[in-house]
Amino acid sequence: MFLERPHKPSALKFIIPGVLIGIIVMAAAVGIYHYSGDARLCSSCHSMKFVHGQWEKSNHHQFTCTACHLPDTHIVGKVIYKIRAGLNDLFHETMRDYPPGIHLSGEARSIAGGNCVRCHASTIAGTKMSSGNTDCLACHRHMVHGRGQDNGGIRVEK
Repeated sequence: MFLERPHKPSALKFIIPGVLIGIIVMAAAVGIYHYSGDARLCSSCHSMKFVHGQWEKSNHHQFTCTACHLPDTHIVGKVIYKIRAGLNDLFHETMRDYPPGIHLSGEARSIAGGNCVRCHASTIAGTKMSSGNTDCLACHRHMVHGRGQDNGGIRVEK
């Protein structure tokens, strides 16, 4: 009795639950990442209803919002940008201060333009647009989201 060693808990009792929790957290993170790029989520905000409707009618409706509006970079860069942009959108949606005309910031315009060039590289190859510093949106701004006075934003109910 006195010479018996105290029973040590097996390391597996800690490793297996840790691995299972890690798998669950990673699966949830991947699911949230993909859901946050779905057009149904993007259009759930009042300020994006019109923009979403125009996108559904466009020739680009088969692409997700993130195909155009996220930087073409590594996953960490995409997640950081998505969090930053999402928090900004959530703040303005909550404060109800989006202007009637929604416009891209300089950074967002650069990202969208870079994604245009990435997808349409073979179309613009050999033209002056392929030389760099291309601003596709200068001419094609209304290509995906259309035109109109009522192009997003929030009208405060009286």
